[in-house]
Amino acid sequence: MSIESDLKKDGITVIEKLDTLKINSIARNISIKLCDTFPEYNLNQNEIFIKLSRLDMYRAKMPDGMAEANYFYKNSSIYFNDHIQDKDLEEFAIHECIHYLQEIKDKRNYLIRMGLCDYTEFKIYGLGLNEAAVQLMASKMNGMPKEYVKYFGISFETISPSYYPLECCLVNQMAYIVGETILFESTLNSNDNFKIKFSELTSPKIFMAVQNAIDDILNKEENIIKLNNRIARS
Repeated sequence: MSIESDLKKDGITVIEKLDTLKINSIARNISIKLCDTFPEYNLNQNEIFIKLSRLDMYRAKMPDGMAEANYFYKNSSIYFNDHIQDKDLEEFAIHECIHYLQEIKDKRNYLIRMGLCDYTEFKIYGLGLNEAAVQLMASKMNGMPKEYVKYFGISFETISPSYYPLECCLVNQMAYIVGETILFESTLNSNDNFKIKFSELTSPKIFMAVQNAIDDILNKEENIIKLNNRIARS
């Protein structure tokens, strides 16, 4: 399936490509923020900038309910919702740029791992866990304050009130058990250190149960969005 077909399937229509100066500006600022926010990982700012500057970025029309920005690993590109103002592109790019830094592909260019998420032949494991961990990192880089929100009749505190709020709250509680340092290290470097440590402090069975539950929450939220869009079109 071509990239155009994949985009069309998701309801994404490209409008224009961002110019090189804008992409370089986003790449530079995000590389600085990432290194400044997480100094404990001794990240190389210049290497990160060079890598991010190679991304293609586009403005596009997107369906209601879809994230304001989306990273496509097949062509290493980020697509922004066309209503986002120029000054806000960087804020929404952070999450997607972390995904780009996370990805591990095989020799055929197939995605096999992205942070805490494993792409096996038959099933994807840890997608919700990874999305929440990445969003927690992005929220910290954007300096988001904690807020009390209410979703699905549940009130809780989160630094990500608009994106994966419930998932972020749950993963933040997991981080409380093992520490944020190991959570974000595994998220950035796509390894099992967080999984192993959490399983040691609880049990492998508990880790899998929590991971699967977060995946289920993410899937159900996506189904709700699809249903609402279908109703809106009818």
